[in-house]
Amino acid sequence: THMSTASAAAAATAAPPAPLPVPPPPAGSASAEVPVQHASRPIVVGSCAYWRGKEAEESKSHEWTVYVRAASPDEDPGLFIKRVVFQLHPTITPSTRTVEAPPFEVTEQGWGEFEVGIKVYYHGGERAVDFSHLLKLYPEAEVAGSPARELSIDRPVVAEKYDEIVWAEPSAELRARLSEADKHAPEKGWRSSKHAKWFCTFEPEPQEAEMKACYERITQELRAASRRRIEMEEEIRQLRAEPAD
Repeated sequence: THMSTASAAAAATAAPPAPLPVPPPPAGSASAEVPVQHASRPIVVGSCAYWRGKEAEESKSHEWTVYVRAASPDEDPGLFIKRVVFQLHPTITPSTRTVEAPPFEVTEQGWGEFEVGIKVYYHGGERAVDFSHLLKLYPEAEVAGSPARELSIDRPVVAEKYDEIVWAEPSAELRARLSEADKHAPEKGWRSSKHAKWFCTFEPEPQEAEMKACYERITQELRAASRRRIEMEEEIRQLRAEPAD
């Protein structure tokens, strides 16, 4: 999970340093004393790879699509995603592909699996977030210990990962765009994608619970570090205030 946090710290010479900034907690968390200002959006990074059959050229045995999509089929990701840059294998020309509008995807043909670098840029001046996705062409065993299923032209190999982007202090523009994205727009979602029937479904509740637990751990660590910093600065001031022998 990725957090986009913008903060500035000013060091004063006379006054004690301010505690380390603590990000605002997610809705429903125990740290309710900090105003909730964050915003979040689930996305899915994945790929669909289709075997082209025994008659295909060996170097083009598969046709694959790597993509970034919304978790919801009726959401327009273009409202909050500005562009996506895909970094493909250097043997593919051009190896860098920039997609400025949904669907945020790249389709190619090839024979090998490799790591795809993905950088997602957001509207509102928010910093970009990097992802890495392993392009899978060959099926794995669906049950541990069992043989992998055979290649089939009727069923692609799908590899997807659910993630959630969290902005601690999103800009006014991004907030407005996220609010607009909450209004379902089926015509701009992925229901009409030719890959839609193969997309995975993700249950949000376990994902949210995991994120909240992670957030609480990070918050506690930041607060502990802030307390230690203040204590150390106080000790240093006291040592400096002691008269020299």
